[in-house]
Amino acid sequence: MVDTRSGRSTSPYTAEKEVKVVTLLKERREKKEAKKKALMEEQAAKIRKIEEEMAREKERLKREEEARLKAVEEEEEEEEQPLERRKAGGRGESSGTKEDLMEKKITKWVAGLSLGEDEEALTYVSREEQEAAVKEWDAEEDPLKRQVLEDEKRME
Repeated sequence: MVDTRSGRSTSPYTAEKEVKVVTLLKERREKKEAKKKALMEEQAAKIRKIEEEMAREKERLKREEEARLKAVEEEEEEEEQPLERRKAGGRGESSGTKEDLMEKKITKWVAGLSLGEDEEALTYVSREEQEAAVKEWDAEEDPLKRQVLEDEKRME
């Protein structure tokens, strides 16, 4: 036993007690480390589970988006099919391509516009001026110059 200044006496550890204390401290440290390891493994498992759920959700959303796009494409195809049928066989015009048909329509439309413009011009231009312009056009032998003259007169 050892006496201290305060008057108390203490006894140093015996070899047995020191071994017991060291083993006790070692056990406590091992338990703490085991708890830490268990918590870290638990967190890692939770993270893996969340990542798996996110991957499944991402796949599900991707499949839904693909299904929506496919549905929209099918709707567009359904809408286009009747229009093509009407254009191709509705009038019995089997000869010629679509471009030929469009060209014919455009030509008719332009002819109608030209006719309308001429009729409108007649209301504004006197008969004498019209006859003078026609004589001037006929006098010109070069077709390009004639066309330019016609265009200028019409613009006036």
